[in-house]
Amino acid sequence: MVMDSPGQQAGRSGARRPGSQQRAGRQPVIGPAPGRLEQVRAFVNTLDVEAGTDELSSPAALAAWLTARGLIGSVADAATRDDLRLAVAAREALREILLAHARQEGASGQAVTDLRSVGSGLAARFEIGEDGTVRSVADGQGPAAGLGALLLIAAEAAVLGTWPRLKVCSADDCRWAFYDRSPTKSGCWCSMAGCGSRAKSRAFRQRAAARR
Repeated sequence: MVMDSPGQQAGRSGARRPGSQQRAGRQPVIGPAPGRLEQVRAFVNTLDVEAGTDELSSPAALAAWLTARGLIGSVADAATRDDLRLAVAAREALREILLAHARQEGASGQAVTDLRSVGSGLAARFEIGEDGTVRSVADGQGPAAGLGALLLIAAEAAVLGTWPRLKVCSADDCRWAFYDRSPTKSGCWCSMAGCGSRAKSRAFRQRAAARR
């Protein structure tokens, strides 16, 4: 499992878990995402499937998380139950899409439908920098703007080519989001020493049983 990086949730929200592959002087092969895409990885990991904990346990918790990540202005932008429902729907739809990345297959129709439903209620606008640079930013205030910012980061990652490398662990009892830096883009577990090893052991036992 991936160990924590500073400022993220104690115990499970960090950059990499024990056993993640890392070469001397380089980024871990499996670990945190580059740049702003790390925000999306952290958002998906607000639910820790293995530990059974959820950082988005209430509207107030949602507002606090978005504020701490700099995705909305302040906790004063109170979240509602509807905001929480949308956030959880977006998170779980993203989890399913990232699982499809790990399995190197198309995303499920339901996950795409759910994410489209969330996105249809969010707004964006163009922002022009002092140097004339044009970029799209989430419009409005509050949690909806924070969710919009996360989807815009995902859109940016798709343009940069980094989106398919953001995945969740294939293990049913894990589903931890990680960034795959392997040359072959074929990583499918958050840790080869943990989830990967267990999956291979199960497969070996099943093959052995089938031969009996």
